[in-house]
Amino acid sequence: MTSVDRPPTTSATWARPTPGDVVTLARGVPVLLAAGLVVASLVAGADARGWWVAGLGTLAWVTDALDGYVARRTSTVTDRGAALDSAVDGVLVLVLSLAVAPVAPWALAGGLLFPVFALVQVRRPAWRRPLPHSLRRRWLGGLLTGTLVVACAPGWPDGAVRVAVGIAVLLVTVSFVVDVRWLERAAEEAGAGLH
Repeated sequence: MTSVDRPPTTSATWARPTPGDVVTLARGVPVLLAAGLVVASLVAGADARGWWVAGLGTLAWVTDALDGYVARRTSTVTDRGAALDSAVDGVLVLVLSLAVAPVAPWALAGGLLFPVFALVQVRRPAWRRPLPHSLRRRWLGGLLTGTLVVACAPGWPDGAVRVAVGIAVLLVTVSFVVDVRWLERAAEEAGAGLH
């Protein structure tokens, strides 16, 4: 069979990246660079916080709204794009939390929220339901990311980093609990509607 004879690739196997996806993937580059710096520093026993990590984190953080804007402007908003955006955001928070963890170990709780949520979705179908739009979720996610970015910049007193990161992690954790309760309640209501 020649390439001309092959049936077109379906969206189930491959879909061309949308303009918003391209922006999200570009945002992933500074996240991966920051991850490399953080891992190298931690392996060497050095402080992973520094201007490079803070700068790369800032670049990924401040461009977070850009992919959604591009997707809306080009009428290419997709669930896949939203999931990709969430994954890049989750990796960014995890990387920054690893950098801050030697000073504020509870940063890891914030960094692990998204990966744990994603893993639970594999076993718990109720958690796969799309969540309604929430300014609370958006603002608190941005607050945690911004707090971690600032905490990565050199010169901040360790005590201030501990307190700021602790407050941000607490607020995002409460937000996650609210969302999980909503997902569980929605699953119960959907199940009750079947009877």
